[in-house]
Amino acid sequence: MRDYTKWDDQPATVEDFPTSFARAYRIATTEPCGPVYVCYDAGLQEQALERPIAVADVAAGARPTPVQADPAAIRRTAELLASAERPVVVTEFTGRHPEAVRELVGLVEESASALIDLNGRVNFPNRHPQNLTGGDALADADLVLLLDVGDPFRALNELDRLTNEKKPRVPTGCTIVDVGLAELRQSKWAEDLGQFQPVSLSVVADTSLAIPALRTALRSQPARDRGARCAELERKHQRIRERWEKESREDWDASPLTAPRLASEIWSVIKGEDWILTSNTLEDWALRLWDVEGPNRHPGRSFGTATQIGTSIGVGLAYRGTDRLVVDIQPDGDLLYDPGALWTAAHHRIPLLVVMYNNRAYYNDWEHQLRVAQHRGTPKENARVGQEIDDPAPDFAMLARSFGWHAEGPIAEPDKVRPALERALRVVRDEKRPALVDTIVRHRHEKRFR
Repeated sequence: MRDYTKWDDQPATVEDFPTSFARAYRIATTEPCGPVYVCYDAGLQEQALERPIAVADVAAGARPTPVQADPAAIRRTAELLASAERPVVVTEFTGRHPEAVRELVGLVEESASALIDLNGRVNFPNRHPQNLTGGDALADADLVLLLDVGDPFRALNELDRLTNEKKPRVPTGCTIVDVGLAELRQSKWAEDLGQFQPVSLSVVADTSLAIPALRTALRSQPARDRGARCAELERKHQRIRERWEKESREDWDASPLTAPRLASEIWSVIKGEDWILTSNTLEDWALRLWDVEGPNRHPGRSFGTATQIGTSIGVGLAYRGTDRLVVDIQPDGDLLYDPGALWTAAHHRIPLLVVMYNNRAYYNDWEHQLRVAQHRGTPKENARVGQEIDDPAPDFAMLARSFGWHAEGPIAEPDKVRPALERALRVVRDEKRPALVDTIVRHRHEKRFR
């Protein structure tokens, strides 16, 4: 476990349990947060206590205070923001502190910055007029402020997946300021920092403190009329949304469904609910077409394979009894790794609405093999080998029913999706138990590889 955790310990005596736990809690919750591992020997657990062991005095106040930025660095960042003509804020994990989202909105508005959300968390309202996620705001930026960006090089450079050529997204001479805790993050077994990105100023700080401090420092800078800049950003935001709306209507009536059609159908059913989306975003179409106004709507994108169903059930369990609707857009390959999780949800009567994102493939690898075939001039039809989940196709609705779920499908016809979702929602709401709708979705980027 040592290679995968921030800290590990095995207390030698029962008397060591409280201090070991207090240290583990402190290390785990110190930013950047991460897992710890504490092993309690079975013999010690079974040992009779000869006297009471005090816990409260040791554990109380164990959580440390956050890391504040160097005041001089905050002042310098404020000066750079105030003097920039086309500032862009790029954020990835700032929304891990919900209160920081409100501060970030204020900073973006007060500095007339464009905002790009990398969606490690929900960091910024997706319909805010200065949110230019999905646009080309970086192309003419004269200042980029990175907030909690895990891999700055990836954020600021574009990768051609066919040639592996990397091209900068920002112009030469653009000032780059990086604020966050990436320099404190380390991995013992894998390099997860990405390629090195030179920056003009690197500020080590918890952004929940740094952003309010930066707003205060920004107010002391000479005032400027930002009206024209904000109006321009709003026009660009609207053009992005119009483009997404147009793209979402392509092949609208196709069977199997397109990802944006499925995202639209789900939204039409849940938009009147107090909903939370657990993990998958249907190739980001949920984030484009839904109204995602704050961090309480989505915990952020998934970072692993075969983890989503467990994450989703965990979210469902956390919100059980709150009357919030928990929605899981569930990839088919991911669920095949842990179908027993369906029994767990049924057994504990976790009210969860699961909509299958079923393209009958491990398509990430399939698409990679298509790219390689295209690059090498080899037969594209061989890309499916080892990647399709078909012949026979798993019947996820039957699987879910066998565990006691309400389930319907498979459904490939777009006009049948909404009625099935409405029936499933009634089961979740009225019977307080899980429901699954198995929807068949076409492979993304099909046209590219024809």
